[in-house]
Parts: sequence; C-alpha cells; structure tokens
Amino acid sequence: MKARSVLIDRIRGFSLVEIAVVLVILAILATAIGVPLASQLDQQRTIDTQKQLEVAREALYGFAMANGRLPCPAAAATTGVEAPVGGGACTIAFGFLPATTLGLTGLDASGYMVDAWNDGDVGHRIRYAISTQNTNALTTVDGVKSQTMATVAATNQLYVCGTGLTATAPTTNCGTMTVLSDKAPFVIYSLGKSTVPLATNYDELNNQNGDRVFTSGTPTDTFDDIVTWGSLNTLFSRMVQAGKLP
Repeated sequence: MKARSVLIDRIRGFSLVEIAVVLVILAILATAIGVPLASQLDQQRTIDTQKQLEVAREALYGFAMANGRLPCPAAAATTGVEAPVGGGACTIAFGFLPATTLGLTGLDASGYMVDAWNDGDVGHRIRYAISTQNTNALTTVDGVKSQTMATVAATNQLYVCGTGLTATAPTTNCGTMTVLSDKAPFVIYSLGKSTVPLATNYDELNNQNGDRVFTSGTPTDTFDDIVTWGSLNTLFSRMVQAGKLP
C-alpha cells in the first residue's frame, strides 16, 4: 500500500509539473501570436483612418461647392458644428472637423468624427485646421471671389512639412524641413494610436501647438499622426465647376 501511495504521489507530482510546462508554453505562444496580431490591427486602423480622412477631404470640397466657402472648425463643446455657424471669421482656426455640419456619419455621441482607434478618448477625434489668410477668404461666402483667385493663390496658406524635427518647429514656415505644401487651404489629421506626444517628440508636438505649420510623414514607432490636406487648385477647380467662382 505504501509503494502504491508513493507511485500515486509521483504521478500527481509529474502531472502538476506537466501542467505548469504546458501553461508556460501556451503563454509563450500567446505572446508570439499576440504581438504580430496587435501590430496588424494597428496597421489596419491606420489604413481605416486614412480612408476616413479622404472621405472628410471630399466632404470639405463638396461643402465649398455648395456654399462658396469652407466650413470653420468645430470647437471642443459644439457637438461637431462649425463655429460660428455660417462661417466668416472662425471662432478658432485649429479645432475639430465639423462633421455634423458636413453631414458625415459614424460620429461619436457628441457629433464628432473619431479615428479608427476610437476607445472613448476624446483625443481620437479628427482634427481640422483652416487657413485664415486673405481676411478669412476661404471661410467667408464669396470671400475668394472678392479677394480674387490670383491673390489667394499667390498667398502662402497652411504649411505641411516633412518629419525629422530635432527641436521646436518654426511657427510661420517649414524652416529647414521638407516643404510638402505651403498653400494648403485646410489640414485634417488624426493623432493616431498615441494621442499624447513625448516632450521630445517635436514632430507630433508640431501638430498640436496651434500655429499654421504641420508635420506629416510615414507612421513610425515615434510618429503616428496621420495627416492629409487640401489642394488649393482642386478647391478652386471644384468651386468653378459648381459656379461659385468665375
């Protein structure tokens, strides 16, 4: 009986060890599979967000074709409506996409468009900046017509620059950075997965400092903002097509 008891104890002991080994193996496998899966999910969210920004850009062109101007940004507590309603001198030049005003769908409970990382964090709301140059010509009904297309086209509007900042960015132009655009009528952007930049992440900080200079580039481990912008030529062409410009 004693021998049999010892044998049973050994079997039980081996079983516990085996279970522990299996659990360790499962944990390793879960980690090995989970990390690539998380990366794939982030890549897909990046793609989905880029598509959202493209839809928003087309909606802005469409709004200009219908109204003879671009909408103002929405403020933080205006439920996705441009401020002020009707345009003119915008309450803020750098705020949120006025998704309610644009008639877009897939909005959060407050009427803002959110990116594909939407988790309830207001940091995932799509941002929108508009140029206030030429006496707010772009957001005023017939403002471009009054100022003339030639005058507005000759004026530097919003700047979009390449990444690679190692210090605080210039506030009025791209400085030594690559100029991707210096005549963007508007910029639309998502802060990406990480909505709070590090204190030394000057590329991301540049998109949140409230000036008319923005940074755009391929998403990396340190820069995950997703930025797109409008073309002044396309905007004018669409407005001419719609009879809003001569």
